[in-house]
Amino acid sequence: MSNHTKFWLEIEDSNLTIIDYYTSSDHVARFNGILDYQPKACPNCGIKNEGQIIKYGWRQTTIRYPKVSGKDVILSLKRRYFNCHECQSYFLAQTSAVPKNCTISNLSRKLCLTKLAEPVSLTHIADELSTSDSFVGRILMTSERDFKPNYTFLPKVLLLDEVKSTKSATDAMSFEFMDASNHELIDLLSFRRLYQIQRYFYRYSAAARKNVKIIVTDMNYAYPKLAKEVFPNAIVIIDSFHIINSVNRGFTKTRIRLMKELPTSSKDYRALKRYWKLLLKPSENLDYKNFKKWTYFPYLMTEIDVLDHLLALNPELKRTYELMNQIRSTLHLRDWAAYNLAVMNTEGCSEEITKSIETLRLHHSEIKSTFALHYSNGPLEGTNNKIKVVKRVSFGFRNFHRFRTRLFYTLKIHTKKVLITK
Repeated sequence: MSNHTKFWLEIEDSNLTIIDYYTSSDHVARFNGILDYQPKACPNCGIKNEGQIIKYGWRQTTIRYPKVSGKDVILSLKRRYFNCHECQSYFLAQTSAVPKNCTISNLSRKLCLTKLAEPVSLTHIADELSTSDSFVGRILMTSERDFKPNYTFLPKVLLLDEVKSTKSATDAMSFEFMDASNHELIDLLSFRRLYQIQRYFYRYSAAARKNVKIIVTDMNYAYPKLAKEVFPNAIVIIDSFHIINSVNRGFTKTRIRLMKELPTSSKDYRALKRYWKLLLKPSENLDYKNFKKWTYFPYLMTEIDVLDHLLALNPELKRTYELMNQIRSTLHLRDWAAYNLAVMNTEGCSEEITKSIETLRLHHSEIKSTFALHYSNGPLEGTNNKIKVVKRVSFGFRNFHRFRTRLFYTLKIHTKKVLITK
């Protein structure tokens, strides 16, 4: 029974013997064990044991293990107590099952590190391990040193973005960047101001910064300046999603403004409000074959028919819709000449989408690189979704450094070789 129990509790100490076990009235599985051996030397003075160290009775201690079948597991260990005549010190027998002066087993610590990679709260992990959430937090922070960035290397293609982190962060949004080749998050910073980001990247060696050739980002005005100052060999690419999103917002604002000019009781008002997704759908993906019943329309129609009816309500809406689809089509076909013609001809378009076009013109050179090179910020946007999941299942974080460590641990960044310490 002793060997089987030691196997399941992962106890490799040959000096530890399991005597018996029972389930107490509080539904806790309790094991009784004895730890006894002859020490080779005194841990205090270091003298070799040649009879100077004598056995000096017993001391009762407890060791906590992870839950089994929903029950807490406790090992009541009877340890040998020693007295050294050389230095007149006393010490307790130690085992590899638990660190010195601790009551939580190494198995619990090992399992804690495994469960930290799962997107669950620290309280949930603590409940499964029969520990406190503060203990789980301490174990988490022992791995913080494993996620320090390598200041001698940067990949050729960097993806830059911002994400909401914690209230303790320096700025409202936190700066993040990723390696485009393996989609691995390199670092998450608690700030996003340009001078702070520049100071951070100057920690990297000059060779590492010169190795960066391409930077993919959104239309943040600061990042082209960052590339010019810090990465001398890099060109900036605007992610095509943000270009399309910009013109979509301009069209949506136009639709809402024109819709509010109609009586709220009219069918046209309700149709414009109801079928906003249809208006944002790319024109080449619209269904022109299948007829079906549409709310606020008296007869069977296709998606093309509904769209034509909505656009016929206002010529400004129709012209804005045409410009939006022209820009999306040029991005899909990678036609730089057609894109220039589209953004230069805004006659008859709404003021809202004209402002969006002016923003695109400010990033003309970066968007030209978008048409020439096929890179996207999609992997980083997907990681942002994972970050939000980690925050939600953890019920938020107050400390940024703990949030960063938990995030990197959950995303399995780098190989984690964490020492189990007290």
